[in-house]
Amino acid sequence: MEGLVKSKVRTLAVVLFLLLAGGLAIAQDSQATKLLDLKEAQLTLDNQKEELKRALRLREENLISEEDFSRTRTIYLKAQVHFQQALIGFLGSEMRVSVVSAVKRQAPDGARSVQVSLSYSSRNVDELAKLGMDTQDLFPLQYLREIRDVYVSLRSEGRIISDPYERCLSSLPVGEVRQVTFAVLKDVDTLDVSVSYAGKTDTTGVYLQKDASANLVTVSSAQFSQEADLDGQAVYDLSLEKFSGEADVFKLEVVNLPRQIGHEFFSPETQARLSQIKFGKGITSMKLALRLLLPKDAGAEIVVDDPIEFYVLAIDNAQAEKCRGMLEGAGPSVAARIEQSRLGWARFELIPRGTGRVEIRASNLYREIEVGAPLRMEVRLKNTGTRALSNVRVSSDAPLNWRSEIQPSLVSELDQGDEATVVVILAPPKDAPVGDYEAKIKAESFSGSRKAPSEDATIRIHLRARANVIGIAFLAVLLVGLLTAVVVFGVRLSKR
Repeated sequence: MEGLVKSKVRTLAVVLFLLLAGGLAIAQDSQATKLLDLKEAQLTLDNQKEELKRALRLREENLISEEDFSRTRTIYLKAQVHFQQALIGFLGSEMRVSVVSAVKRQAPDGARSVQVSLSYSSRNVDELAKLGMDTQDLFPLQYLREIRDVYVSLRSEGRIISDPYERCLSSLPVGEVRQVTFAVLKDVDTLDVSVSYAGKTDTTGVYLQKDASANLVTVSSAQFSQEADLDGQAVYDLSLEKFSGEADVFKLEVVNLPRQIGHEFFSPETQARLSQIKFGKGITSMKLALRLLLPKDAGAEIVVDDPIEFYVLAIDNAQAEKCRGMLEGAGPSVAARIEQSRLGWARFELIPRGTGRVEIRASNLYREIEVGAPLRMEVRLKNTGTRALSNVRVSSDAPLNWRSEIQPSLVSELDQGDEATVVVILAPPKDAPVGDYEAKIKAESFSGSRKAPSEDATIRIHLRARANVIGIAFLAVLLVGLLTAVVVFGVRLSKR
């Protein structure tokens, strides 16, 4: 029983395999079958055409009846219809508009465009020509040799990104390649080319080729203008795209940046510092970052709040040799020469900002006072930042029920490195218990339009009880009297 079941399973598997194989063979031979049907229809048509010619000659000689002639002509007309049906079935859906190439270009002003090349092919029309079939009198094929009104658009993530949204080719002859060019509203590396013709729409996803004739690497950044504090840093993201078919190694240069500002290129992923980059095979874009390190003090070339324009270049060895003299020095003339050159460059902006910082200093932050006596101490405010401070307001956070006063409580201006002295007065209540207390001194100020950072100073206060003068005097007199009695007693004892 078990063997019979296994035999049936094997038989079923073989049958399914044969059915699948037969289906694939039918799909592959369908077009060949249509071609054979077309040849058969052509032979039948040619045969009936000859029969019609003989019938015409016999009719002229009155050797055939009108009924027989009509029957022969009807058979010929049916052969024409059968041939036309076979021809239409053979042509089928072989007409196709294909995307030959899609090339991204960049103009000198930075504008980017995509040039799409389209080709119309009809393989069966070419095969009919090879077979020597003359169908002009029965089924003119001229309209198949060109296709009209081809509409093209570029899409990304289902949305049109081409400008204009759509272009139309009035005609596209078979075997020819025509180009349509679009400005792109979004910078992408891949997109979908949508082509509508003959009542249908084909969409082809493509990876954009790069125009190698430009021979450059473009540099761009979404963070091209930044603010950074002195003694701080600024990081710019860089997007590099290769439009070159020759060199694959490029140097990274920074031009027109003050010498006091350090810089380094690095990979955001590995944090490796770079001075050159290499585009490997199949790689046309790369992400990098540029870090600028600002000095603590502004010099002659760095003015706080004054924008600094500089350039980042990606050039190959040959370009570096040609423009070595152009890149030397700094100033507007260098900027103009860079912008007029055919190099891969991008303009950046850095706005150095200073930041004031308040430091509270005192000679001693531990004090002792008696109950009921106020604490009076001097506190120095120093601007240890990189920018002048304005409206430095000093306040205190005194213990509960303590009275506090600061003279003066507001310093209108405090330049970089300068100091100002204020007097802090802290008075405990009369009934304050003896013990240890803490008070905090705070300073708030503004550096430009931003609040300047500061650190609080903590004063530790030991409150002791007030001394009893009468009691101390009584104890002193008693001690003196006792000492006097001891001395007198000792002198008398020694005379005996």
